[in-house]
Amino acid sequence: MASEPTIERAEFRADAVDGPIPDAASIGAGIRRERLRRRLTLAQLAEQVNLTVSALSQMERGASDPSINSLRRIAQAFGVPMFQFLIGSAPRGIVVRRDKRRRLTFPNRKLEYELVSADTAGEFEVLSLVLAPHGTSASAAGSHKSEECSIVLRGAVTAEVAGQLYELGEGDSIKIHRELPHRMVNRSSIEAEVLIIISPPTF
Repeated sequence: MASEPTIERAEFRADAVDGPIPDAASIGAGIRRERLRRRLTLAQLAEQVNLTVSALSQMERGASDPSINSLRRIAQAFGVPMFQFLIGSAPRGIVVRRDKRRRLTFPNRKLEYELVSADTAGEFEVLSLVLAPHGTSASAAGSHKSEECSIVLRGAVTAEVAGQLYELGEGDSIKIHRELPHRMVNRSSIEAEVLIIISPPTF
């Protein structure tokens, strides 16, 4: 997972999840909820995240989809993981059924993230990353302020960490220290799935 993926648009889906599908409107509502909770004006937040007031207002109203880079900057300004915009801050149950996971997909990059843990509160979060054949988690390796451990559940991936390549098969794992640039690449012709534990939560 790179901290600054280059894809410009992300599609947020929650197939089979109770409640409305988290499209641009619900993502915008999540941004607005977090902004108001911190008593920030549109202008104040826009200045912090290097966006125009008009662009931020359109995001909050669901009139435009935020780019992944913009969404990450907003999340960092709030000090919350990006999945926070989908799940909110209300208490949630401790069990997550497989078909109830919150899902974040990047259609042009052949990858999909699911939030496996019930929420993003606490010391860690758990994600599932599915990479389509020849898919990659980022066009270039990037870093973030969390540590993570990734475990290959099926298929095979190449982990690029600080310029080194590590070939991982089913059952293999890798620990990635904070601030090290990294990404996952599926060089095979079959789908791969990786379970990722991130501490503290940042995605």
